[in-house]
Amino acid sequence: MSMGECVTSPGYFGRSGVLETHVRGQWYRVFVTLEEDYLSITLDESYENTTTLNGTLNNNIETPSGLSDTPDVPDSVANQKRSVRVVKSDNNGLGISIKGGKENKMPILISKIFKGMAADQTEQLYVGDAILSVNGEDLREATHDEAVKALKRAGKVVDLEVKYLREVTPYFRKASIISEVGWELQRGFLSGAPPTARSPQRADTRYLPLQLCHLARSFRHVDPENRTLELHSPDGVHSCVLRAADAPEAAAWFNTLHSALAALNTAALQDANRALCLLLGELQYIGWLVRKPPAEVTLHNGMSSSESSEDFDRWQSVFVAVTDKELRLYESAPWSTEAWRSPAECYPLIATRLVSSSRRSDLIAFSVRCGTAEGVTTHHLRAETHRDLANWARALVNGSHASAIVQRELVCRCTWKGRPAQLVIHYENGFSLLESGTAGSAISRNGPRALWRFPFDRLRSSSDDGNRLLWLDFGGEEGEIELDIEGCPKPIVFILHNFLSAKIHRLGLYA
Repeated sequence: MSMGECVTSPGYFGRSGVLETHVRGQWYRVFVTLEEDYLSITLDESYENTTTLNGTLNNNIETPSGLSDTPDVPDSVANQKRSVRVVKSDNNGLGISIKGGKENKMPILISKIFKGMAADQTEQLYVGDAILSVNGEDLREATHDEAVKALKRAGKVVDLEVKYLREVTPYFRKASIISEVGWELQRGFLSGAPPTARSPQRADTRYLPLQLCHLARSFRHVDPENRTLELHSPDGVHSCVLRAADAPEAAAWFNTLHSALAALNTAALQDANRALCLLLGELQYIGWLVRKPPAEVTLHNGMSSSESSEDFDRWQSVFVAVTDKELRLYESAPWSTEAWRSPAECYPLIATRLVSSSRRSDLIAFSVRCGTAEGVTTHHLRAETHRDLANWARALVNGSHASAIVQRELVCRCTWKGRPAQLVIHYENGFSLLESGTAGSAISRNGPRALWRFPFDRLRSSSDDGNRLLWLDFGGEEGEIELDIEGCPKPIVFILHNFLSAKIHRLGLYA
């Protein structure tokens, strides 16, 4: 199959075809198959025909220092029995890895030789050597476990009888290259147990679990040709870069992967709700976004703290969860209950506003402003598709409306005309300013006395100075009412706007 040809499988989100992946600063042809929840990546038979880095990517990947590259083996060694004595040091073992065994219908084969260790120091052993015996113990009919036990009990001096099998060497070289593609999961989502292994396993194939991974384009690797896809591991540490023959083929792969990941995210959300509902409340939407470093925080004094334009241009991945009450930001996908409990940042939805989206056709971006006691934090976020943008906007707006309806009332201390008071904003009843009890003043038996009351429909405008003053205009003769909130008024303004927005939304639905 030539690069660019693709087969759509009959599976749920199945797709297969020839792409390229980036390893050790080179592009390798691979055959990629998308199953329901993982991606299998197999080196093409012509994997030796690689292309060097062409400038599209700039992160060279070095050969791991612990693994010896396969050396040239003299013809005189091939298919000849040899005896090699290995003397182990006190602190290290043989320094080899083995594969094969009777159960695999293969001899016991050396698959890796680690530099600087005992086997490497002999300079007489090669990847692809079949181990026929260890200290006289025949291993030609041994299982893999039997061979491991024989090597472990061999002692400090190990006499090996080996025979080099040239035909299996490419198999192990392919395994060495493909092992550097992508990642493996050590345990399942919200589980201490390791994930179920794919069967049958092939040494020249990498099985990439897709649950909660991050699919992106032109994020870490800017690609003006639009031919590459980026898959980043849930912990944000590892990545797999795939390149298609042309932009349409890349777009087809992206759309298929995007659909598969959306289904996996929905399943993860349902699993998390079953396990974590009492801890977090109900999760409404989860997924990956890309954001610029927080670049605007309005402080109590009304000044703005901003970063340089260079810092502002750096994008970072962030895993976002919208619950029924909060906007939660994580540096990586929360894989355990402990991780879900500890977001990097958390904001109440009732004081959160979706304020803008980008008009640029090549950048699907939006901004979210979160009111806090310290001021306003603005998050500049980027989605991968317009559908993603619509889903995030819906989750944030509906979440803020639901929070307003549940909370129903905001009470805060303030000063009006030099008098201490309490401002009460009620979802149904509107605005009330209540006299605040102070030393030497009496509160009536019926509670604090109302200094004034106004329903929502009397509100003409609201504004603030970003520091501590809030102005409300109800159209009365005295004009704007000035309240000293004694702290940043932005959270109150955001909650007020969410109350109003929720009421208007309700009228639109039920009028």
